[in-house]
Amino acid sequence: MNNTNRALNRSLVLVVGLLLLAAAALSGLLATQPATANVWGAVADSVRTTVAGGLQVTPLAATGHSWLWIVALAGLSAIVGLLLSFILRQGHGHSGRLLSEQTTDWGSTQVDSAVAEHMLQESLGQYPEFLSTRVSTYRVAREAVLKVSVTCRRGTSPTDVVRIVEQALAALDDLLGLRIPALLQISGGFRVRTSRTTRIQ
Repeated sequence: MNNTNRALNRSLVLVVGLLLLAAAALSGLLATQPATANVWGAVADSVRTTVAGGLQVTPLAATGHSWLWIVALAGLSAIVGLLLSFILRQGHGHSGRLLSEQTTDWGSTQVDSAVAEHMLQESLGQYPEFLSTRVSTYRVAREAVLKVSVTCRRGTSPTDVVRIVEQALAALDDLLGLRIPALLQISGGFRVRTSRTTRIQ
């Protein structure tokens, strides 16, 4: 759960993978097939000639340089900006604030995510059915959502797990005075397949 577009993420991975695969295949052909190397050399010479000709017929005023270099630099800058934006978005979505409400004209009520996370982990940690628990808070559509991940012992019923976690979430809701959306991820032994239960307002 983060604010990175999933389709964009997978598309970028697919494109990069295909480019790397094509580069590896071309390198293998150039190293093992003399005919391919000859064709590649001819194509490279043709491209070099075409590019040189294009640069000569697109001069930038009296500088003696082509304005195509400016276009290429702008394009590269845009690509770098998009990649930096993509990189910086990774891991985002985590939120340090669970609740922030303007309760009076003089102040607001704010609850850190750590409060709910620690309370839920302590509550769930008392049950022997769970090998481990992890609670984190994400910001989805400008609203805080809890993600509860539990690893269960072999033979634990997913129905019992959902019931236990729902009880802990209900106690938290009663304490805060509102219902917090939550995503439950269950993993564990043979009977407990990885599954997800979502509780949305």
